[in-house]
Amino acid sequence: RTLRAHQFPEDQGPLAHPVRPRRYREINNFYTATVYEKGSEVVRMIRTILGPELFRAGMDLYFDRHDGEAATIEDFLKVFEDVSGRDLAQFALWYHQAGTPNLTVSSTHNAAAKEFTLEIEQSVPPTPSESRKRLMHIPLAFGLVGAHGKPVT
Repeated sequence: RTLRAHQFPEDQGPLAHPVRPRRYREINNFYTATVYEKGSEVVRMIRTILGPELFRAGMDLYFDRHDGEAATIEDFLKVFEDVSGRDLAQFALWYHQAGTPNLTVSSTHNAAAKEFTLEIEQSVPPTPSESRKRLMHIPLAFGLVGAHGKPVT
């Protein structure tokens, strides 16, 4: 609720900026809904992508490597790459690109063939400082539920 009420308007307005701004005019302008609210959601997405065990292993490795140091976003992502073997370079856009992606979802169901097709289209509207956007990695979790409320496998 907070993200939609405070951060989405910030991300769509004249003061839109990435979770890690490239620059700022005054340090007080750095404490925004984007930095804190969206930033925490980005960390949650990493957990969704990797799962709780690998996420925990990554956090443990992060503290082992960087306890008492000034670490960067790149340091943070690197530990998750190291524990999971996954490349998170494209995911890093969440830290470097302003804006909120829009998703258009459509689906079809062919009962005879037992097929369910889900199509997801993403767009990222321009922001004042970035007119061209790259598509962002968004972890989506979904399931199918039958007529009697039981999961469809």
